[in-house]
Amino acid sequence: MSWDVDLIDDRGHFEGEWNYTHNCNHMIAAAIVAADGECPDDNFLVGPTWWDRLDGMSGPDGAECLGSIVGALEADPDTYKAMNPENGWGNYDDLLAMLTEMRDAVPEWPTTWKANG
Repeated sequence: MSWDVDLIDDRGHFEGEWNYTHNCNHMIAAAIVAADGECPDDNFLVGPTWWDRLDGMSGPDGAECLGSIVGALEADPDTYKAMNPENGWGNYDDLLAMLTEMRDAVPEWPTTWKANG
């Protein structure tokens, strides 16, 4: 099981497509809490719904959202590495690299994020 995120321009052209395991969603949720300074509702913390925030955002707004997550992950790597799934499916380093790639993929022209899980 995994989430899928696409970055699509206003002509329907895919600027990027990403997919990653749900096993690291708790890292992203914890990073959002750390970045926002407040705790979202309990359903957000236990459910794999972090991508609902990204879905439908403009490219730049999504890049800003992803930048906040990346910043929180980079600020405390030991905490997030300790969350690596025991089953080996997904890890902090690969997740951080993917989210950074996603953040940096936004072109100068109009784009929209589409995300689902």
